Amino acid sequence: MSNVIPPNQLSRDASNIPRAGGDLSALALLIQLGRYNLLEDQVKDEFEEMQKRTDWLKTANSALAALRANRPDDKGVRSYGEFVDAHGETQNTHQWMLANGIAIEQKASDTSGVQSDFDAAISNLKASIDTANSDSHMALIRLQSLMDKLNQCVELATNLLSKDGKTKENIIGNTR
Repeated sequence: MSNVIPPNQLSRDASNIPRAGGDLSALALLIQLGRYNLLEDQVKDEFEEMQKRTDWLKTANSALAALRANRPDDKGVRSYGEFVDAHGETQNTHQWMLANGIAIEQKASDTSGVQSDFDAAISNLKASIDTANSDSHMALIRLQSLMDKLNQCVELATNLLSKDGKTKENIIGNTR
């Protein structure tokens, strides 16, 4: 059995370095490259989640504006109305809130309510927006941590290359 890895299966991975040889600098650099790739994927995922959360917050604020605009005076009954979401699509406020797990009252099979129903819906939606804002803040802290780790990874790889280069220069200089 041969230990040769077919070219289509080679990767920039430390597990592909034969145990019998190779220099430690190359091994350390490959490990750092692997770590960098993992961190980069995590950063991309975090950015995607942040974009989704931002879109949700824009949509939630539009729903909140629709609730405030359609809120009836005194004892009247009004529809919860519609709004345009972050992607430019028209949404039914009542259906959107239900779909997003936000409590909202309705009368019979109708999607309308009285002033107290609107007040409760507005309060529930504000609470959901506050929660999403808190989640965004925590995600920002996580993103900052990932970016710091990414920068440290690059710095370590740069230092490894620099030290390896200096070592090789010293060896060449000593042989002259």
